[in-house]
Amino acid sequence: MGKKRILFGAAYSKIEPLGLLHLGGLAKDEGWEREYQLVKNHNFEPFFEKIKEFKPDIVGFNIYTGNHLQLFEAYNRLKKDHPNIQTIIGGPHATYFPSESSKHGDYIVMSEGFHSLRKILKGNTKPGIITMDLKEKFPQPDRETFYNEHHEHRDSYIKSFITMTGCPYKCTYCYNSSEPKDIQAPPEIIEKIEMGLSLPVISEKSGDCESSCGDSSDSKDYKLNKLGYGRLFPFNVRSIDDVIAETREIAERWPTEILYCQDDVHGFDVKDWLPEFAERYPKEAGIPYHAQIRWEMTKDKKRLDLLKDAGCSGLTLAIEAADPIIRKEVLDRGMPEELMFEGMEYLTEHDFKIRTEQITGLPYGATTKPTKMNLEADLELVELNVRLREKAGGPTMAWSSTLAPYAGTKLGLYAMENGHYEELSKNNDVPDTFFERSVLRFPKEWVGPRLREIKDNDEIWLDEGSLAKYREQNAELRRIFNFVTLVPEGDKLAKNYLKSNEDFSYDRLGRETIEHLEKLSEKNTNARKILSSISNAKKIIHEHSSNGNTIDGLNDLAPCFACLPSFEKAIEKTVEYARENQNILDPQVFSTAVRHHLYENVLYSTKNIPRSNEVIVERYPPKL
Repeated sequence: MGKKRILFGAAYSKIEPLGLLHLGGLAKDEGWEREYQLVKNHNFEPFFEKIKEFKPDIVGFNIYTGNHLQLFEAYNRLKKDHPNIQTIIGGPHATYFPSESSKHGDYIVMSEGFHSLRKILKGNTKPGIITMDLKEKFPQPDRETFYNEHHEHRDSYIKSFITMTGCPYKCTYCYNSSEPKDIQAPPEIIEKIEMGLSLPVISEKSGDCESSCGDSSDSKDYKLNKLGYGRLFPFNVRSIDDVIAETREIAERWPTEILYCQDDVHGFDVKDWLPEFAERYPKEAGIPYHAQIRWEMTKDKKRLDLLKDAGCSGLTLAIEAADPIIRKEVLDRGMPEELMFEGMEYLTEHDFKIRTEQITGLPYGATTKPTKMNLEADLELVELNVRLREKAGGPTMAWSSTLAPYAGTKLGLYAMENGHYEELSKNNDVPDTFFERSVLRFPKEWVGPRLREIKDNDEIWLDEGSLAKYREQNAELRRIFNFVTLVPEGDKLAKNYLKSNEDFSYDRLGRETIEHLEKLSEKNTNARKILSSISNAKKIIHEHSSNGNTIDGLNDLAPCFACLPSFEKAIEKTVEYARENQNILDPQVFSTAVRHHLYENVLYSTKNIPRSNEVIVERYPPKL
């Protein structure tokens, strides 16, 4: 009798699906054959073809809110066409909506799924909703099987790894802050979750939680709470031996120039974990990597020194909202603005490349003190990033999203309670990316905490026309955010462009960019340099046009390209994406091309970044 087979599925992303790869490693350890299928643009036909070809015994899919309806429909068809195949649904949506998910899948895996999957594969659990009752160490990821079929991910010079899950902070928009009481599940399921989360958080190295926490308190109970004790998604810190084994394999087997560490907060423990990692990783793996930390963590220069010693070349830090009242009351991120400027100075002194993250389209208007509203609040984020660059030398890149009010998160509940969002019980209108129009409604002006009491009064909300206008302004700001935050005084350019009653267009954006730079040119050297580069940008665009079909609107964007670092590559990336889109340069294509250019050729570029392990350098020379 042959080995049993499991097919893992997820929505397509340019980033490899780490969760599936680790689950696949577990299935490998249990002796199962594995294959993986990524679904692009909700098209499940290749998924069904894979099922016919592979003939799996089990199909498992990781879903997020936003692609859940398409997955449910696909699973209904799967069960009809292949009734003998068992189905698993896991991921955030299955965790927040287990009862709904159970109508479409045999096994619903909540929270961390390693032990739950092992029980399923061994036949030690019945179909139904499975809560986490034992935390297992991370299995080593099944990269070889995945890369054998997914060559795009195999050949990418940027790969990902993770050293831990969970987060000690309590950001209201993040699933890491969720507690069992926040989800929509029957009482008996909540009780089972709470029983599972009552298990101690154990560190493999020390036998207690100290090496994972880094807190100086003598109270073990305090440390457990600090570690996310009682959270829906608990901490799970990998051993350094396992992380080194994985990254060493990546370095030896597949072309890789830089790794992205997917930890929500990397290097949290400066007592044990990070010092050992900083000592061993450069010698045993040696690939530069990018990671994510909090602004509060930049105060510890020892941590920054250790990160640099480890080979960390860049860091991502979230700002999320420019107004300190919104940061504190809406997002539970009470860091002062001064900390960002001090932290940015420390980071640039350490020569880190920095990306900031921010959320636009937040549920404004219910704070205890007045704040700017809607577009004005969003534009404050541009102004803050411009000031950071001018005064502290960073960021290298500023990234923005539009809020998706996920049910189960505290921010989703906040939006519903204050009247900004009404579909929280189903979340069926939430998009599956952060780059779509907002689904919230917004007050005309600041109201204060009594907003939740008068939320049914239509007079306080933007009317249909004004709401549509703001949603479009917000979407356009997100599309140009990466660009305007790199322009001298780009907040003024963004404000004038977005608040005009004229239609958004590439012609307008390019023309107003030139006008903006010319106003600054007398006193701003950078503005003069950009203006002198526009002719070169137009020349490069002309060369691309002469080698193929002309792309309408590309030449209009020459002033915008000239504002970007390595603008030649930005033009090349935009041409590539437009041609993949039938030579149509729509706003999403331009936005995505600029964002990906900044990732690949600026933020994650390994030029002038030495590798510690010379053997690896010789084996995989840097990409030209």
